Amino acid sequence: MLMSHASGALLGSLGRLRGYIRKRVRDPERTEDVLQETMARVLEQERRQTIEHPMAYACRIADSVIFAQARKTVDSIDLDALELVCDRPLPDTVLDYRQRLARFDAALARLSPTRRAVFRLRHIEGKARQDIAQELDLSLEAVKKHLVRAMAELARSLENNLEPSAKGQIENA
Repeated sequence: MLMSHASGALLGSLGRLRGYIRKRVRDPERTEDVLQETMARVLEQERRQTIEHPMAYACRIADSVIFAQARKTVDSIDLDALELVCDRPLPDTVLDYRQRLARFDAALARLSPTRRAVFRLRHIEGKARQDIAQELDLSLEAVKKHLVRAMAELARSLENNLEPSAKGQIENA
């Protein structure tokens, strides 16, 4: 069998064509499949007409084969079967947390300055009661008293801030 102009040119630059395809596909098996399909299409077309720039034509054919394969892959994916999971909380959950934080901040602001400082140092900064007593120049018993009363006031304040529908849900639980 006599080799045509396009066939000879492509065989001479087969490595370049393979590299061109490999950059676009990045899968060795698919690279060879695309290369084989491209060569078959180029040879088929060459039977019909003369190809003046075989390498450029082969690159266009390779792109067409890659695109067709990608389209088949996308069409075969069942989007309903995919479980798309997002680690971020839902917007209504974020809103609920923000509202709860605002209520807590407001309740905290209503505490006396000493009680608020004791609560903040113990429960937010994690300091020991003894360290708080030394830092604020209070007795250990006074720190304990402020902590107990702060917790009671916060609980009462937050309970009063609950909406009526939420209270009913809590009481019915």
